[in-house]
Amino acid sequence: MYKSLLALTLVCASISSFANPDLSRKFPFVDIQAQVLDTTTDKPSWQRLPPMHHVQYPTGLLNRQGSGCAIVNFQVTPEGNVKNLNIENSAPKRFSKDVRKAARQIVRDWQWPERMGEQVIELTMRFDYCLTHDFDKKSEAVAMCVEHSVQACE
Repeated sequence: MYKSLLALTLVCASISSFANPDLSRKFPFVDIQAQVLDTTTDKPSWQRLPPMHHVQYPTGLLNRQGSGCAIVNFQVTPEGNVKNLNIENSAPKRFSKDVRKAARQIVRDWQWPERMGEQVIELTMRFDYCLTHDFDKKSEAVAMCVEHSVQACE
């Protein structure tokens, strides 16, 4: 239980560390929702993380006007390094290559804090990618992406 709670804390603390260009002022508007699987209870559940405004949107989805999702399993070492990264699932299949590549990049670019004397932490995260071509409707796009993120990623 302690390990899962620590993992959730690490993810939340690390989310503001992205340094990619801010896409929020450009047309079209894109949104990426991130969740981490909380295994601290008898019934694991997805916990939504703060908005991700400074990450690279999958180019293939952007060029093809699509949305998608990916579920990623990986480990974080006490030194803050990612290892054993595995894409459990991604959708839609026609954008699978782009979605998988973007999910790997987010996890690898994340600034995971060092934790001296601790064990490797296993995490499962979900990333949902959504876009709209009407920047004035960005709140609707975010709502759509939140709704999308509670559906099965298949």
